[in-house]
Amino acid sequence: MRWWCLALLLASCSAHRSSGGEVPDTAKEQDLRARVYEAKGEAATESRQWGVAAASFALARASRDSLSAQWGQARAVDRASTLRWSKRIQGSVLALDFTPDGRVLASGHYDSVVRLWDVERGEPLAELKGHTAEVHAIAFSPDGRWLASAGRPGELRVWDWRQGRQHAVLQGHTDVVLGLAFSPDGRRLASGGLDKGVRVWDVETGAEQLRFEHDDNVIAVVFSPDGRRLLSTSADRSARVWDLEARKEVHRLAGHEEKVEAGAFSSDGQRIMTAAGDRAVRFWDARSGQLTDVLRNSGNVSVAAIDGRFQLLVQGGWDGRVQLIDGTGGALLERLDAHHSAVMSVALSSDGRTFASGGMDGMLAVWRRPEVPAEVLLRGHAVWPEALAFSQERELLAGAEDGWRRWRLADANDLRSELGGTEAAVSLAVSPDRERIAVGTLKGRALVLDARSGRVLLELPGVKGSVRAVAFSPDGTLVAVAGDPDIQLWSVSDGRPVGLLQGHTGKVWALAFDSTGRRLASGSTDKTVRTWDVARRQPLLRLDMGEPVRAVVFTPSELHLVTAGMRQPIRVWDVEQGRLLKTLDEKTVGVLALAVSPDGRFLASSGMEEVVKVWGLPSGERMGTLTGQQGFLSALAFSPDGALLVSAASDRTLQLNRFESIAHPPPAGAGIEDLLRRYGLVWDEARFLIQHR
Repeated sequence: MRWWCLALLLASCSAHRSSGGEVPDTAKEQDLRARVYEAKGEAATESRQWGVAAASFALARASRDSLSAQWGQARAVDRASTLRWSKRIQGSVLALDFTPDGRVLASGHYDSVVRLWDVERGEPLAELKGHTAEVHAIAFSPDGRWLASAGRPGELRVWDWRQGRQHAVLQGHTDVVLGLAFSPDGRRLASGGLDKGVRVWDVETGAEQLRFEHDDNVIAVVFSPDGRRLLSTSADRSARVWDLEARKEVHRLAGHEEKVEAGAFSSDGQRIMTAAGDRAVRFWDARSGQLTDVLRNSGNVSVAAIDGRFQLLVQGGWDGRVQLIDGTGGALLERLDAHHSAVMSVALSSDGRTFASGGMDGMLAVWRRPEVPAEVLLRGHAVWPEALAFSQERELLAGAEDGWRRWRLADANDLRSELGGTEAAVSLAVSPDRERIAVGTLKGRALVLDARSGRVLLELPGVKGSVRAVAFSPDGTLVAVAGDPDIQLWSVSDGRPVGLLQGHTGKVWALAFDSTGRRLASGSTDKTVRTWDVARRQPLLRLDMGEPVRAVVFTPSELHLVTAGMRQPIRVWDVEQGRLLKTLDEKTVGVLALAVSPDGRFLASSGMEEVVKVWGLPSGERMGTLTGQQGFLSALAFSPDGALLVSAASDRTLQLNRFESIAHPPPAGAGIEDLLRRYGLVWDEARFLIQHR
């Protein structure tokens, strides 16, 4: 409603100008236009229509650039699936399947033709003709040699599709066939349809081997990875698991309230997924048949496909939507209003990123997810992580009461951690040359480790209570260790104590050196922030916060100090004079962590509110928020190149947030036509309308 009201106001201004009235201020009109498109971008972001959001924010920036529009465009671009190609064909696209290598897509159509497409180029490869009516089901064999197709009136055809030659015709069904699947060894073909029957065929001889029955139409069939069982879904609101050796039903998966449109085994054979028209996706234990989880999502379901690891669910709806769902938690990842009528088919390639959709509108579209995920959740700690630091560009350290772990992030498809140490690690810091790691422990010790091997180089004892903060000086010669209440300075080269900073009356929770190394800041439970002359070991400033302080950080480009804590705003200070420059986030409940990007352009904050907030520097303008974790967010860290922002939460997760696009947005107003083409969108400027073609 907000963007619609703004659009009406802008339209009235334009009409007033064209009727010969007073010409409005051009800047005001541009500002209003930008506000319209920003509001549309925010609405599209809420509904996860990332392509529409990217285009909306780009159009907003063309009228008036702003940090919030840059943020919106960058976040949307990082999450939006791109349209690789699309074709409009007379009649409905009823069935889709990719070859096992993902290079070829087969489509079955209302006009009785099976078409083959080059996935990368979108070029037609062949047309297979022989069916006498519409084709409702297709499936490639696991070795990619055969393609099976079926539909009305019920016969199955097996093709040597590379030769364009029909291999066999299998007859037995008495009505439309809706589901087809090859066994893992390619020797068997399963089918199901409107005659309520499930049949299993010998591909080589064409002989029917097995037959099972549902109480209503059979919609989909799929073999287990070992080929011993078959899953079938039906309009009788059940899915059934059949033991092919014993020739009997072993599980009836009941609970859906509408017909079950799709089903799948996980690649390890341990789980089963079923998706139904009741907007529920159910997960089952494949051995016991017991329900293990239910995901509820927005949008009705006409078809669905899921990857073998059950991480990405692609579903189509009767309303024309294609939606991508997180298979692990049920969150809506993306919504594409890609079709003008019902989605009749979807398919997901083996690469886990490329997917296709076909509709009753005759549109066939192939999409691709971003190569680098916008955010990734990491799990590994048994308790919530309390400290984060990057030891290398793509090597993350995380500390918690169950020890510290090392995550190697170079391969987004293989994100695993290794245990670095079992002692409770509640603070971390990395030396400027990235050769050493400082670890503060729950038992009052500070350790300096070799960054590559993890070998202990120094042990710095004698701190009262837990060590909640450690920090290296910019030249790497000193390490500061927070105590209760004193701060100790140690020589990194030989572990010799070189100073004791006294003045706080409570535990010190935060430490930070400025870029020169001459000044150290500390924040404490005594509700003060203090700065210290490092060379002279003398106090410089005392800043009263009114509540306990949990985070301090210097901005690298200017001598400004940022402070935060419980029940207090984020404050930015001139540390030369102790003068308050600005306050941010005045209504926050509590901030537990701060991080400044390496180039000094961005400030990130997190705490009790389950979001990461990002601010532009030096303006202090709020850009946006990052969500995805639950509970309080205890720690933050930018990667050395600023391309990643990582947050740690009390739900025991780490979230990698892609930040490169935010840090380096395209120029305002650049490439809008390319952006529209990339996402398959059209723009009606007169009506402020952005929609799929």
